Amino acid sequence: MFLNPIFKSLCRFSYMKKNFSYENLQDVEIITRDYWGSLRNILKSFSNHKINLTDIEALKLSRTHKGQNIVVKLTFEKVEDKKYNELIFDLQQRYDQILINNDMAVPMVPWYPRTDEDLKTIGTIMEVNEENNQDHPQFKDLEYRKRREEIAKLSQAHLIGEPVPYINYTEQEEQTWKKIYSILREKVNLVMSQRYLNNLVKIEQALGFKYKIPQLRDIDAYLRAETGFRIKATHGILSQREFLNALGHRVFCCTQYIRHHSTPEYTPEPDIVHELVGHVPLFADKEVADLSQEIGILSCGAKKQDLARLGTLYWFTLEFGAYKENGLIKGYGAGIASSIGECDHFPKAKYEKFDPFIHADRSYPIQTVQPTYMYTESFDEAMQSLIIFGKSLQKPFGLYYDFIDKELKSTRRIKTHLNDQ
Repeated sequence: MFLNPIFKSLCRFSYMKKNFSYENLQDVEIITRDYWGSLRNILKSFSNHKINLTDIEALKLSRTHKGQNIVVKLTFEKVEDKKYNELIFDLQQRYDQILINNDMAVPMVPWYPRTDEDLKTIGTIMEVNEENNQDHPQFKDLEYRKRREEIAKLSQAHLIGEPVPYINYTEQEEQTWKKIYSILREKVNLVMSQRYLNNLVKIEQALGFKYKIPQLRDIDAYLRAETGFRIKATHGILSQREFLNALGHRVFCCTQYIRHHSTPEYTPEPDIVHELVGHVPLFADKEVADLSQEIGILSCGAKKQDLARLGTLYWFTLEFGAYKENGLIKGYGAGIASSIGECDHFPKAKYEKFDPFIHADRSYPIQTVQPTYMYTESFDEAMQSLIIFGKSLQKPFGLYYDFIDKELKSTRRIKTHLNDQ
């Protein structure tokens, strides 16, 4: 009937998160004297045996009267036994101290989805603290709740790689969309950046936003063609870790139900208006899509406190971010574009220069308009500042997305745990 303070749900299949060890890599630690060309000589051994390195770390050891030593840790892709044995034999002839595949040094990190198969676990078991207004008609209207859950079940059953479920929206739902869209369409022209508006116009022409609720199946096809982003239908609010982790795969988790017809100007939880009017024009922009994926990749395997900081930066940028355009501060965040209240408030709000190292720990309201919007001199500045911040996170491994295999690949050996899910 009503949403409980803790929303728990189970998927039609039992796709469970399972810990994994990234075993496609091997590593060697070498202790050697620190001299001009020492690292070059080590790398030459790998080059001679035609072995690709994924990560190099060099640290100075305590200096003694015998001179300065360094430890060099090299991680590389697994190779056939013959080539591997030849490499190790070569290194052992050159260096006295070699440690091979030191399992004691393999870091434990929070679980994250590596592949599309892992993405099937997204939202299968959720425990999300809800902060929404339980007195809102969206929660009290039993008929609305029943309809919302009907749509949510269809969305919940969707698996990445399958066609997004088709929703046969009612006439009342279509009218709610038309009403809110017509109001928002006028307001975004006044407050949103040209980057956002250009993409919105293209989507309107391609999918007819003005006249009907777009189907996520069509949105999915459009985004795939524009930026390679994909849609995963979901039934409600996901955990911060799951939502951000999915972005690392260029996957946007998106609801399909629409807000209550009696209050089209406001919804206490994300709905299809917020998703499509707010987020989709951003994901159709290659630079924004790249930034979104960068934040997503940074969230994968991140410690709980770092994840919270990344979530806050996502809020101040892709949800409520702004930048200067022709000397005026314009919004680009989804939370501004999809809210009548935010659009009205934006021109008279306070603005603060965005600094991720300061704002990552800043609190913010969820159920009221934002008192302050963070802005940069340009969108590129926002991207660069987030990239610099990401490099400051103390993650014990690197990640990159392989677009051919559709897999997040680690630069080092790691093991995962499920303690911070």
